[in-house]
Amino acid sequence: MPEKKFNFAKSYQELQGIVGWFEKEDIDLEEGIKKFEEGIKLVKGMKEYLGAMENKIKELKNKL
Repeated sequence: MPEKKFNFAKSYQELQGIVGWFEKEDIDLEEGIKKFEEGIKLVKGMKEYLGAMENKIKELKNKL
């Protein structure tokens, strides 16, 4: 089964939506915990993606 391609821009938009939700005045604690967990997963994926891209750039620079 092919690996699903990571969409950094989409993840960033989703994270911004979660941040916006937390900026509301009246938030539900249980919903907040779920949103926080979603945000943590998004940040983890984004961090892994950026790390992979950094490694790829280093590899390309070493080939020069």
